[in-house]
Amino acid sequence: MENKGLESKQKNAKIANKYIFSKENVNMGRQPEFDYLKTFIIFVMILQHVYENYSRDYFSDIIDFWGFILGADVFMMLMGIGMKYSRHHEPSNYISRGILLLTKGQYVNLLKSALPNLIAWWTTGKKKFISRALLILNTDILIFAGFSFLFLALMKKKKKSDIFILNIGIIMNLVNFILYNIMKPPKNFLLSQFLGYFILTDAETYFPFFTYFVFVAFGYWIGEIYKKISNKDKFYNLILIFCLPTATIYYYFRSHYNFPLFPECFSDEHYALNPGPDAIATIMIALSGLAVFYKIDKMLKGKTPYFITHSGKNLNQYYMLSYIITLQMNTFLRATRGEDFPSKMNYPTLFALMIFVLCKISIYMNDKYIHFTITDLENPMRSFIFALIWILTIISVIYIYPRVEVYTTFWNGYLYEA
Repeated sequence: MENKGLESKQKNAKIANKYIFSKENVNMGRQPEFDYLKTFIIFVMILQHVYENYSRDYFSDIIDFWGFILGADVFMMLMGIGMKYSRHHEPSNYISRGILLLTKGQYVNLLKSALPNLIAWWTTGKKKFISRALLILNTDILIFAGFSFLFLALMKKKKKSDIFILNIGIIMNLVNFILYNIMKPPKNFLLSQFLGYFILTDAETYFPFFTYFVFVAFGYWIGEIYKKISNKDKFYNLILIFCLPTATIYYYFRSHYNFPLFPECFSDEHYALNPGPDAIATIMIALSGLAVFYKIDKMLKGKTPYFITHSGKNLNQYYMLSYIITLQMNTFLRATRGEDFPSKMNYPTLFALMIFVLCKISIYMNDKYIHFTITDLENPMRSFIFALIWILTIISVIYIYPRVEVYTTFWNGYLYEA
C-alpha cells in the first residue's frame, strides 16, 4: 500500500511538472531569487547614492543605468509580490503597515535631510543648507510604500479583485502622464509639494503615488499567480525568451530615438514619470532579473549565501541606514570643505562597499544584542515615538519654510552647484 501511495505521488508530480501552473498554491515558502534581486538592487542603490553625492566619473553612467532599470520600481514590484506571501491580509494589517512605513519614511527625512542641513545652516549661515533642509518633505520611497498599503487596504475593504487593482494602477499611471503634460503646477510650493505625493509636479516629487503604484499592483497581481508555479524552469525560460529580448529592443529604440511627449530616456524626469510603455519594459527586465537569479541559485543547488538572505530580509533597514549615512556625511563635508569636494573623492565604489558592510554589521549587532526598532515598540511608547516624529516634522517645516528663498528639488540638482 505504501509503495502504491508513493507511486501515485510521483505520478502526480510528473503530471504537474508538465505544466507551468497548478490550480493550487504549490510554490510557497521563501523565494531565493527575490533575495538575490533585492541584494543586487540594494548595492546598486548604495552605489548610485554615493556617485550622486560624492563623485562623477566614467562609471557613473553605468551605475545610473542599472539604478534606473533595477531600482525603486522593482523594489515596489517585489513588495507587491511579498504582500501575497504574507500571512497577514486583513485591511487592518495593511493600515498598520501603511502608517508604519509613512512614519519610517518621515523618520528618514528627518535624519538625512532636516537635521544635518539645519546644523550646517546654524554653523555656516549658508542659505543653500536651509533650502536643503526643506527636503524633509521629500516623497521618500518608504512614504510611497505607505500610501500603497493604505490604498490596498481600501481595495481589500471594497473586495476588489487583483486584476481590478492592476487596472487601477495602469489608469493612475496614464492619468499622471496626462496631467503632467497639460497641468500647470501651483505657484505655492507647499501645495505643489503636497500634490507631488500623488502626481508629478515641479516640487520634490521623485516617487509620485500615481506613477509607481502600477508596479505594486502588478506585483500584487502576479504574486497570486506566482504561488501557483509548479515548474519554475519552464516559467523562467519563457521569461528569458520573450521578456528580456523585448525589453532590450524597446529600450534600445527608446534611448536612441525621441518619443513624442515622452521624457528623455534615463533622465530624472523619466524616473519620476515612468509612463506606461517604460513601466512595462521595466517590469519585463525585473522578471528577467528574477529568472537569472533563479538559475544562479539552482546552479548553487539552493545553497543561498547568508549575506543574500540577510539583505533580502532586511531590505528597509539597508535602505534607511545607507541613505542616512550617505547624506549626513555629504552635508558634513559640504559644510566643512565646500562644494568642490565631490570631484576629489577617489574610489567611490570602495566607499559604497564600506557603507554596505557598515549597514550589515549594524543590522546584525542590533538584531543580536540591542533589539531596537520602532516597529517592535509596544504602546504607549510606540504611539509616543510615532507622534514625536510627526510633531518634529511640523515644527521643522514651520521653522524652515519662511527662511527658504530657493526651493531644493531634483529639478535643480538639489542646489549642489549653487
